[in-house]
Amino acid sequence: MLGWMIPRLWRKTLKKASVAAISIAAVALATPTLAAEKAATSSLIGTPWIETKAQSDLPGPMMIFLPKGKLLIDSCWETYALRTWKQASSKEISWDEDGAIIHARIKAVSADGLTLQITAGKDIVERTYAAAKAPYVCPDMKR
Repeated sequence: MLGWMIPRLWRKTLKKASVAAISIAAVALATPTLAAEKAATSSLIGTPWIETKAQSDLPGPMMIFLPKGKLLIDSCWETYALRTWKQASSKEISWDEDGAIIHARIKAVSADGLTLQITAGKDIVERTYAAAKAPYVCPDMKR
């Protein structure tokens, strides 16, 4: 009587094992992508980014994306501002600038550089930043 049950139990076990193996393979295949996204985010957070091609002859503004949704923006000619920021996906960020939500797409990020495509109204403006090297002191500004 048990003879017919054993093959059926084995079939169920094999089906469960196959589903488990497929699940493990799917996680293994997705892990490099998740790891790359996490590395990109970790390069973004905590790095002082200085705009490399500012619109004027003055040094570019500095942005530091801090954990817990805080963004420090500073420049050599204006006082600093502490803003809130969010990361909607691995490639989409936004921050609040005096009540206006600024959206940006992360085009590239590494330990040394950051390129953002910032949506400003109907325009998309590309800004490039370099990781600041310490020590960094703003040059004397002519008055």
